[in-house]
Order: sequence, then structure tokens, then C-alpha cells
Amino acid sequence: MADTTAPGPGHDPEGDGAPHGPGDARSARDLVVSYCFPPFVDTSAIVAAKRVREMGRPVDVLQNRMSAERRTDRGLARIADHLVVRRQQLPSPTLFSSWRGITGFTRRGVQRALEWDREGEGYQRMYSRAHFSASHVLAARLALLRPGVEWTAEFSDPLSRDVTGAVRHAPVREDALLDALREGMRSAGFAPPTSGNSFEWAEQLAFALAGTLVFTNEHQRELMLERVDDPELVDRVRGRSRVSPHPTLPEEFYSMAEPRHPLPADRRNIGYFGNFYATRGMGAVLAALEALPRRWRDEVCLHVFAGRPDQVEEEVRRRGLEDCVRTGPFLGYLEFLAMCRRMDVLLVSDAVTQGLLATNPFLPSKWSDYRGSGTPVWGMVEPGSVLDDQPLDHRSPVDHASAAVQVLADIARS
Repeated sequence: MADTTAPGPGHDPEGDGAPHGPGDARSARDLVVSYCFPPFVDTSAIVAAKRVREMGRPVDVLQNRMSAERRTDRGLARIADHLVVRRQQLPSPTLFSSWRGITGFTRRGVQRALEWDREGEGYQRMYSRAHFSASHVLAARLALLRPGVEWTAEFSDPLSRDVTGAVRHAPVREDALLDALREGMRSAGFAPPTSGNSFEWAEQLAFALAGTLVFTNEHQRELMLERVDDPELVDRVRGRSRVSPHPTLPEEFYSMAEPRHPLPADRRNIGYFGNFYATRGMGAVLAALEALPRRWRDEVCLHVFAGRPDQVEEEVRRRGLEDCVRTGPFLGYLEFLAMCRRMDVLLVSDAVTQGLLATNPFLPSKWSDYRGSGTPVWGMVEPGSVLDDQPLDHRSPVDHASAAVQVLADIARS
């Protein structure tokens, strides 16, 4: 359900590169390279827009035209479009890991960025964010062409390892771009990757060339550095990096929409927003509701907003939980924030990494949105995870149904 709030003054759905934000074409001295950026709906896009708002300076934006793969949400314009001067949705193939997609995005992005740079006063700063990896490859190529620009590169999660700890691999291709990147790393004093893995290239280009590296948590930084063999490159990352959790939007964002999803006034309403995995995290919650004594079960209602509500409904029927679980589709971003404020408790679950990774490097991005709502949060956590270290109002071990029963009883009693 897309938000219908009117877009901000910087809204440019066509992304034709024309000035449309504060001031004229000369007013932006910051370039943002974000493969996915509003109005396209994606966690990384939202966080990138939050970073732009946090920086508070006019920016030009290079992004990919993702119409074939991502829906749009006009409400996202409220985050940072008032700061966007020029925006170009590059018409490169939307391929999240293939070298063809990366080279197409980079070639078009370099051309546009250099045109903007010549037309204006010249860029002073550049910010890129990955996921997706193409963001850092384009930014690295621009950093080599404009070495005086201060490049800040942010990682949302490890690129070259997935949630199970396995190596994520997509092959590079020998071409002019790879030659230029290879020579750039050597000129910076570091050996380029030899694995032929585009994900590793994106990581190490940022490690070697960016002036500042941003990680969302310490576990993420340590996990990514485990795969770096060069101690001098590790030292560079440690010396130039900072940990910065996802930004939280101001309070007024939580009252910009009026969602229509009904909430029973006689129950404690628990909200879960995101992908639904009956065998991970949410399975423990549903099992806990099954085991909860009737007097407490009648006091709570779990609301699940997921991409496939029909699958949730099927699992709810199978367990006989129609009386205490309600479903809904993904909400527009501003509707989601408003619904967070209306709930009595918000539920967030860790990714399951025990036995796969030494530490859990994944901090759910929705924690930053939950935190700004003022609503109590229940975290289903892996012990020692980044989420486990947050000031949660309720907590239970992920996939631990009996502990979830106790939390549900506490919520019902409150």
C-alpha cells in the first residue's frame, strides 16, 4: 500500500538530471552514489535517504532505475528530497551482482557525474552506500578520477559473505574498468583482489580508496576484516572507519500518515513488520501463542504485515490462531511509521547465525524506526548480538518458544 502524501519539493520521479531542489545547478557540492534510492522501496534506499537528511547539505544523486525490480513509494520523498538538487536514474540493467550490471551502472554514472562536476563548482564530498555493490565500484572509479573529493563509503552488511557465513560470489570480467580499478589500488599501495569476485572487489576498493568507512556496528566491521589478508589494509580500515547505527527520523514523521488497519481496543496489540519466516523467529512466536493460557491469549493480538499475507494466513489457520493473529500487506513507509506509534509493542527478530558466524553482524534496520516511535520493543535475540545490546523493553532468545510465552504473558498482564 503506497503512501499518498504529497512529495517534497525535491521530488523527481523521472530522474532526468535537471535541477529541482534548493538553489540552482551549482548549489550541490556533495554527490551521493546509491544504486537504490527513493522513490524505490528498499531498506538500503531508505537508510541512504536518512543519511542525506542527517548530513543536511544539498546533494546530487546517482541511482539505478529500478522500476522492473522495486515498487515506488511517494512518501519516501519526505525524508530527503528537499535536499536533492539533481537526480539521475541511470538506465543500466538492474542486475544486483553481475559484472555487466556493475559496468553499465559505472559507465553511465561516471559520464553523468563528470558532466555535473564540470557544470557546477566541483564536488567536495561523495557518499556511497552498499548494498548494492555497484555503488562502491562507481564511487571508486570517480575517486580515482577526482582524487581531491572526500569519499565516505558505508556498508549496510558484509558484501562477500551471506547470512550463513558462506562466500557470496559473482565473477568479474577482464575489461577496461577492471584494469583501471586494479591500477588504482596498486597506486594506493595495495594489492588488488585475486579471487575474481566482484563482491570482494567492491569491499576492498572502498577499504583502499575511501577517506572514511562507515559500518553500522562493530561486529560487522570485524567480520568483514577477517577476510582481508593485508595487515596494512586492515590498519587503514581501522584508522579511517567509524561505527554509526542507522539514523532515526524526527518524531513528526510518525504522524504524517493515517493507516486504516483496525486495532482491537480491548487487547494489547503487537506489531511485526517484515518478511515472515514460520521456521525462524516467527515460528517461536506462533508456537508461544499456541501454548499461552487462554486467559492471556484473549488479552493480546499479533499483527503481521508481510509481503505474502496469504502465506501468513495459511500458517495461522494451520495452528488455529485466527482469534489472536491478524495479517496485512507491506505498508507504505509513512504508514508503517504511524502504525509503529499506534501499537502497544513492536516485535523484531535477529537473523539466526549461531554456529555459522563467530558473532552476529546484522542489526535489523527497523530497530532505528522502532526506536523513534516511543513504543515498547520486544526483541527476539541471539545472545551477544548487536540487537541484544540495545535497550529493549522485552527480550527472549530467538527460536525459544517457552521464553516467548513468558514475554507474551508479561505483555498481556501489563
